[in-house]
Amino acid sequence: MKKFIPLIADALLAALCVFLLFFTLVRYYYSAAAGLAAGAVAAVAAGTGAFCLMKVRRSKSAAAGAVRADAENLAAHLAVAGECRGRALFAECVNGKICGDFIETDDGLYLLACTPEKAGAERLLPLITAETAKSRHFACAAGITPKCAEYAAAADIAVLGADGIYELFKKAGKLPQKYLLEGKKRTKFLSAVRSRFTKKLCLPAFWSGAALLFFSYFTYYPAYYMAFGSLLLALCAAAAIFGRKAA
Repeated sequence: MKKFIPLIADALLAALCVFLLFFTLVRYYYSAAAGLAAGAVAAVAAGTGAFCLMKVRRSKSAAAGAVRADAENLAAHLAVAGECRGRALFAECVNGKICGDFIETDDGLYLLACTPEKAGAERLLPLITAETAKSRHFACAAGITPKCAEYAAAADIAVLGADGIYELFKKAGKLPQKYLLEGKKRTKFLSAVRSRFTKKLCLPAFWSGAALLFFSYFTYYPAYYMAFGSLLLALCAAAAIFGRKAA
């Protein structure tokens, strides 16, 4: 039960924000009684929905984040290990044998590209020209370029990215105990914005928004207070539901 207390608190805060929004807006156009009724219904719906959404997101995000990080570390590991070592490791995962640049199994032919950057169409050409009746697979943990994707689709070649390769290694029990390289990636703009969108925003946004809505009850020109107060309460609710925990 204790693990749900933070979720319940965030859901209640989101519900309170929604209640104030609906109460203020409906009261302005209709009456206080109608505002109370609309606010109560909206708050219950918002609180319940927020709790369910946060519960699902929390259970998925932890697992997905760990898998994605491991897949990226494996991609860097294969790039540093080189083509020969990477090919040998991949052959063990698919129970295949190395035939030149290819890994051949009973029902498939694989070409592995161990590159730190996305593979271009030229890396796919040996697999396109290979004479085989088996299914063909191109594996590149760093991903492929759009042109390479066009060639693969035209030649009916299945492409394995970082996630697919990681699943093969994991299923075969061949994941490295220690990765050769765990590169520090550049922080993208959206990631930087998301990292600052934390739950610290909740209380300042809530009190500021609530104060503006409160003043809208008494002023002769309430539109400004209602508009900006509503925006701040919406920001508070969004931060409560989607914001990260402050470090």
